Amino acid sequence: MTANQSFYISKQERVRWFLLILLVKVVWLFLFTWLRNPEWNPKLSVGVLGIYGGDTQTYYYPVEQLIETGQYYGMCRMPGVLPVYAPLRIFMGLETAQQTIVILQVLFDSLATLLLAIIAARMFQRKSSFITVIVLACATTFVSIRSMYLLSDSLCISALITSVYFLYQFLSENRKSFLIYAGIFLAWSIFLRQISILAIPVMGFILLYHFRKSWLKAITAGMILAIPLAVSLSAWTIRNKTTYDRWVILVPPLNECMKHYTDDFAAIRSLIIAMGEDYQPWSAGSAADWFFRQPIAHTTNTPFEESQYTSAMQLSDLHKLRDDYRTLTDSVITPSKYDSLSASVTNRAQLFKASYEKEHAFDFHIMNRIRFLKQFFFPARIDDIPFPAANRMNIFQKAIKAWSLVSLWLIHLAGFISILIFCIKKNWSVVLFAFLPLSFTLALGWMGFIEQRYLATSFPFFIVLIAGAIGEVLKETNKKEKIA
Repeated sequence: MTANQSFYISKQERVRWFLLILLVKVVWLFLFTWLRNPEWNPKLSVGVLGIYGGDTQTYYYPVEQLIETGQYYGMCRMPGVLPVYAPLRIFMGLETAQQTIVILQVLFDSLATLLLAIIAARMFQRKSSFITVIVLACATTFVSIRSMYLLSDSLCISALITSVYFLYQFLSENRKSFLIYAGIFLAWSIFLRQISILAIPVMGFILLYHFRKSWLKAITAGMILAIPLAVSLSAWTIRNKTTYDRWVILVPPLNECMKHYTDDFAAIRSLIIAMGEDYQPWSAGSAADWFFRQPIAHTTNTPFEESQYTSAMQLSDLHKLRDDYRTLTDSVITPSKYDSLSASVTNRAQLFKASYEKEHAFDFHIMNRIRFLKQFFFPARIDDIPFPAANRMNIFQKAIKAWSLVSLWLIHLAGFISILIFCIKKNWSVVLFAFLPLSFTLALGWMGFIEQRYLATSFPFFIVLIAGAIGEVLKETNKKEKIA
């Protein structure tokens, strides 16, 4: 993409807009905190502000170990939160430090929103695009809600936006220092959540397009961008080799990092995803909930349809598979029986998956991928809003939850329409930028409906496309009015 520096926003304007954005983000944080479910599990809350996710400790415990013992614990989480959390933890207690993380996430989210608006303004050369990004990013909750969770998502999204901002700063001013900054924040976002690695080829193609008349300049720029990532990944890999005598570049396989990720569990998980079903055990009514939730409710309606069955897999077979898997959790089961039953569950799940792939090949390879994308883009529910069950919500909670879901649908729908508009107009530089959010969404569609929050990485970049498309439509409308 060719960026242009002619659109300029003064420092004073940036400060004013940042403070306005911060005010809105703080209001959202206040509302989510004030309206939070009063019966929220105390073990999942940190003081007033913070909320633990299911895997929060996997991010923060290694840093705690580093402070206590001088050794970062394990290889399963890259130390993305370390540079922010460790300095706080040295001078603060655990609860204070973790609540401060929430405050820093809100501040960084606000700054990243401003940078996102600047990207749009320079890309489309319209102040209206700048304002549209701010309005949409502040009005929607899909990214803002991440700031109150002690996970890696909020920092990862903000770091990735900052990386893209510095990339476009480089395209505007051709200062190589901006490439280094872009590389630093890209590396940080990858260390926070590895899915950010999908941004690397998109950024590479953006550089190739910008320097399409000089491949040497494109390759040079790409190498400079890659320096921080190469250095940090090399250090992490060498550390893993030195400490554990293993070559691990990112993180080990899931079965090494999750205690419950046994062979039988992995086989059933793979079967659920292959059949195009929702793999979220905490999601009531999902296939994973049907298989894994304790205790088993035999009267629960099956999430599967008759059209999904095969010659080797009928509903009775799935019931038997579920019952046998649950038997593995029985504390009195003998080791020999456990091993035998685990192998049986694993083999049957793999057999069922193979039969589904063979007898429903079109669904497996194509339709289920589309189904996953539909579940992500236009879900029937919104996750991570920390409110009570629907029948116990007050009017404010219901309004926020409904708006959160509807705004998610609208942004995704408008995002697709925006990409179509730029394709029709043959604005290939913007279409190339569109592959940044599309790379994440297509990957998620292939992986399966695992966690809705994974989609938050692409959400801000769809907003940029929408802001540009609105400007294009208004420009065409004005032209027609002048002609008339």
